[in-house]
Amino acid sequence: MSLFIETIRIIDGKAFNINLHNQRLNSTRLHFFGKMAEINIDNMINPSPYKELTKCRIVYNKEIVSIEYIPYQVRPVSSLKLVKDNTIEYSWKTTNRETINRLFASRQKYDDILIVKNDLITDTSICNVAFSDGNKWETPENPLLKGTQREYLLRQGTIQEARISIDDISKYKHISLFNAMIGFGEIILPVTGINI
Repeated sequence: MSLFIETIRIIDGKAFNINLHNQRLNSTRLHFFGKMAEINIDNMINPSPYKELTKCRIVYNKEIVSIEYIPYQVRPVSSLKLVKDNTIEYSWKTTNRETINRLFASRQKYDDILIVKNDLITDTSICNVAFSDGNKWETPENPLLKGTQREYLLRQGTIQEARISIDDISKYKHISLFNAMIGFGEIILPVTGINI
């Protein structure tokens, strides 16, 4: 079985969305390994020395396997290639990204991919997405992975879920890419940057 990952954003000595990372880590452990004592990430990491943007990468199965702190730079994205895969599964954040990596390798001249499953928009290779029509931001209701930043934005009311098909893309103006390391609004591009 693959190992599982939590990726936590640290900046100015502060870790973000720890409660959501704890929830996902412990629900993953419960699902795959059964009932056991919960882990509290907050007691296991030390964000205080890290002032610049840093990725705290926790690898785990039943227990924590490793914790590393890696300087992080957001990779610019200005174009996306639509790719289709009706069998792709990535409901759990695992180290096995073989299918995603294969799709990413097919991006040609584009910066990243936008994955379509059964004619519905899901995620890019590393980000959840949301689309804006100029008034509101909508995120696909069935992403490949329900990210912690996505959950945070839903709870804040910043984004809302919607069923978004390929044909729906044209009714929007912009797409935002975000994940635990990339804040909402850091990467926004016009939908014309999507190669359909």
